[in-house]
Amino acid sequence: MEEVLVVGSGISGLSTAYRLKKEGVSVVVYEKDDEIGGNIKTLSEEGYLFELGPQTILADGEILEFFNQIGLKPLRASPGSKNRYVLKGGRIIPVPLNPISFLTTPLLSFRGKIRVLKEIFVPPDPKEEESLGDFVRRRLGEEVLRYLVQPFVSGVYAGDPEDLSVRYAFPKLYALEKEFGSLIRGAVKKRALGPGGVLVSFSGGLRDLVNKIASDLEIRKEAVVLRIRKKEDRFILDTRGGKVEAKAVVVTSPAYTSSYLLKDLSWSASLEFSKIDYPPVVVVNVGVKEGYVPDGFGFLVPRVEGKRILGVIFSSKIFPGRSPEGKDLLTVYLGGATDREVVELSEEEILETVERELREILGVPGIEFGRVKVWKRAIPQYTVGYGKFLKLAEDMERDYKGLFLAGNYIGGVSVADCIRNSKKVAEKVLRFLEGG
Repeated sequence: MEEVLVVGSGISGLSTAYRLKKEGVSVVVYEKDDEIGGNIKTLSEEGYLFELGPQTILADGEILEFFNQIGLKPLRASPGSKNRYVLKGGRIIPVPLNPISFLTTPLLSFRGKIRVLKEIFVPPDPKEEESLGDFVRRRLGEEVLRYLVQPFVSGVYAGDPEDLSVRYAFPKLYALEKEFGSLIRGAVKKRALGPGGVLVSFSGGLRDLVNKIASDLEIRKEAVVLRIRKKEDRFILDTRGGKVEAKAVVVTSPAYTSSYLLKDLSWSASLEFSKIDYPPVVVVNVGVKEGYVPDGFGFLVPRVEGKRILGVIFSSKIFPGRSPEGKDLLTVYLGGATDREVVELSEEEILETVERELREILGVPGIEFGRVKVWKRAIPQYTVGYGKFLKLAEDMERDYKGLFLAGNYIGGVSVADCIRNSKKVAEKVLRFLEGG
């Protein structure tokens, strides 16, 4: 019988397993595919180094300490990556980074800027939950929602602000209003409104992180778990290779997979988890001739601009070694909650769309390299009412001692969130094993 069995070798599963092994726990990771890493996938082709999933990690002190523990040195983004752009009226405009640039930016009209400044006088809303769209519209106005928040939400969640819960998808914004009654007042007192940390990757891309964590773990690839049952003080996992028993099980697969695995424990919980929305995202890495891409992180595209592209990351401007000499690497996103039909396009149609819109926006003459990755179910949407899923996960762990649920549908969608949460999960597992 295994002491701890972790289902899934994404960043949540690997980080949790690493922390448990570090504490002397016997742990084995089961991965259904022949590759580890979940949606972290880095490829090297024709002199380009590119990501098919997450591109970067926003690392705070805790995350940097984790990298130090595993013996991996992060590669910091170029200073120019602080420059972000938004498309408006067919041209990309820098996102204001300070009060002076805010007052002069053409992203917002004079009326829109006045509306933002009035935010400090907007009373807090007593509702416990509302959509991000309603929250921003109420506090900052329609223009900020349309030209700053909506494209930002497309970049982070590939989501729709009219559906996402401000409380669960953007808890820091929610907390600022609750604590200070105003976003501006809270940002001034806390000296920050946006997320803190440094933007990093690694010399070989994010696969370096996956491989480093996995290097000292016992991982069984192509080990497909079919269902999980509880019998007295142990769990029985039916796999394609036979039955396996474990004292504790950490399920880190996506909600739609976890729902299937948990159906023998709780049919009702399984049904609820299957309802979590994962809209599709298409990631297109393209190589273009150097000279058309400005210094910066990339640009986002508001839906009102009428383009199919959600946003573009200037990958070769952020980290060295991402493209051959004389070329730039761009990572382009399409789809999401506002354009689910994009997955019905052929790869050729997707590349044609990307090439046309990059020519219209940046003036690039054409694509010299292109790779398309379609994620039919990409990022979990923390929609209004999402708290019921978090409560359900807590109830499952309480009712089935030794079962632990983790992954980017619990506690944040970013790689940094998953690493951070793995510490909490590992601590819960250790308390269980110690009889606590």
